[in-house]
Amino acid sequence: MFKKLASLAIAATMLVGTFAISANAAEVADDNSVGAEESAAVSAEDSSEVGAEASSEVGAGNVIKFDVKNSGWNNVKSVFCHIWKADGTGTWPAWQSKKEKCDYDASTGIATYDLSKTGNDIKSSDGKIYCVIFSANTGMQTYDAIMSGACIGDTLTASTTEKYENPQDSAKSAIPAFWTNNKDCGPQKVVTSTGKVQGTSLADGTTDLTIAADFFISYYADSKKMDKAQSVIDTLKVSPTAVMEVVANKEAAAVTAGTKKQDAVDKEMEAIQKVLGGLTDPTTGEKVNNDDLNKAQESGTESGKSGQSASDITNTGSSSSGSSSSGSSSSGSSSSGSSSSSSSSSGSVKSGQETTIFLVLGSVMVAAMGVAFLARKKKEN
Repeated sequence: MFKKLASLAIAATMLVGTFAISANAAEVADDNSVGAEESAAVSAEDSSEVGAEASSEVGAGNVIKFDVKNSGWNNVKSVFCHIWKADGTGTWPAWQSKKEKCDYDASTGIATYDLSKTGNDIKSSDGKIYCVIFSANTGMQTYDAIMSGACIGDTLTASTTEKYENPQDSAKSAIPAFWTNNKDCGPQKVVTSTGKVQGTSLADGTTDLTIAADFFISYYADSKKMDKAQSVIDTLKVSPTAVMEVVANKEAAAVTAGTKKQDAVDKEMEAIQKVLGGLTDPTTGEKVNNDDLNKAQESGTESGKSGQSASDITNTGSSSSGSSSSGSSSSGSSSSGSSSSSSSSSGSVKSGQETTIFLVLGSVMVAAMGVAFLARKKKEN
């Protein structure tokens, strides 16, 4: 009789343990199923919203406009829009080609250009990375205007009173144009071939120092143009020493990229340093120190070789480290979030396992107590 009771107790223990394990497994499966469904639902909803927003943005008018009438352009029959990246990268339509032709409404005097015709994805979130010129069949054309993604839907209007010098060819001129709603964009700020500083807007990745450096790199061998060196430095209010560092950075980057030979760069640097060494620093009112120029050249060469952008160099010659800090912060945030999620999931599984073990051990203890009780009862009888 005792053996039968003991067998029943053990069987009961096994049944209870099996039930506990099955119940826990079912609970975990249900939790995973619900989590997957919720995740899929959220993902689908977010994807749908993003898709709708992107579609809405393009559909609402992925265009820019030019006010021919208020620009004072007469006898216009065809208007063209020439767009390119300010840093010269990418593939863009040719000048006044079919892809650059605008829809021109002579009754309103507004020419509209569909940006998708460029074959490039121009987003509203893009910074000041584009340049644009509007021109007409009459020979009229605007001066290079800086454009950001925020300019999508905006209108450019050319000045009726001003004329700018063509940056590369002083014998030619162009008309500055201004955006109606984006005043931070507009005529590109440059130093022309004659040493004239013109324009109001700097493209992303350029500074007063970089455009000054470009002037010296382009025309260092032209003594007449170098006669304008002090005027360029004074107008931009930049330190010749800082300009030297930017020049060195750009030249070193060019050698690294293989677009220039080191021996040619060495000659250019020697000539440019000689010019800068004879200038007065408008930020201090003092003559440039040659030792400082040498140090600036060394620093710029090293930063150029390492891939640092010339636009990070400030007027005091030091470089910015903000982007590195930002990148570190972003990486840390992402890593922390991922770790937290993983830890939470692991904790839930661990908790379920502990519950199962507790139930099984509890059942075994209850069964053992039952067997002991029956054995004592039998002994007393």
